[in-house]
Amino acid sequence: MRTIHTILATGVCMMFAGAVGAGVIEVESFHLGGFYDLDAAGMPLIPDNDMSFQNYFMGHTTVGGFTTTERRTFFAFDLTSVAIPDGEEIVGVSFELELLFGGMLANLSDGFESATFTSTTSEYLTFADPLGSGMGPDEIFDSMGTGEFYAGVGIDDMVEPGTISMDMSDAAILDMETSVSTGSPFMITGLMDTYDPDPGALFEFMFGLTDVVVGGMPTGMPVPKLVIETAPIPAPSGVLVLAGAGLIAARRRR
Repeated sequence: MRTIHTILATGVCMMFAGAVGAGVIEVESFHLGGFYDLDAAGMPLIPDNDMSFQNYFMGHTTVGGFTTTERRTFFAFDLTSVAIPDGEEIVGVSFELELLFGGMLANLSDGFESATFTSTTSEYLTFADPLGSGMGPDEIFDSMGTGEFYAGVGIDDMVEPGTISMDMSDAAILDMETSVSTGSPFMITGLMDTYDPDPGALFEFMFGLTDVVVGGMPTGMPVPKLVIETAPIPAPSGVLVLAGAGLIAARRRR
């Protein structure tokens, strides 16, 4: 996808180097999963951080007669292959998830449900290997979705199933650039911030049925991804003024 930018000045039309292009880079999450709140006995549930099963629902559900505690989710992205072209900069990033039919079963508090996605103070290895990191799963759960705001979404009963695209914040873009430069995975954590903890509710979740990997095999479910938009770094305004003056001077000499 390319666009042409034309700069208009009083009495002068300047088109630089034929066309100025914008680029798009897409990066899929390589690992996603979730951690659970403590149960009624104060014990943490086993986290869903096994790469052989990857799903990103948040909230709680009932399976086989067992109702889980609240689940929060994480997404890991490898940005080492992201190369911003020389002379360009990141101008926007969107975070894409899939909302399936039946993928939200909740009480629609105040007519909608919402989720918040944030930074995390923990590194990727903390989520992949909590025991090795020295942090308990409950500590990791408590930190998820509570960091620097990255993106958010509100869904009501009029929202059609399909791709949910969220604009990422400036803080997210800055942290992504840090991940690119350091080679460390870029992490996003999220929670259902309209979560209803009513223990009598069998279901209260968003982004359910999102089994991206089952038994170590991809299912064909669209993988969460970042869509990075780049564009040439704008020339300083003085350069444009000088360029315009040069064209006018050239016309006068002729």
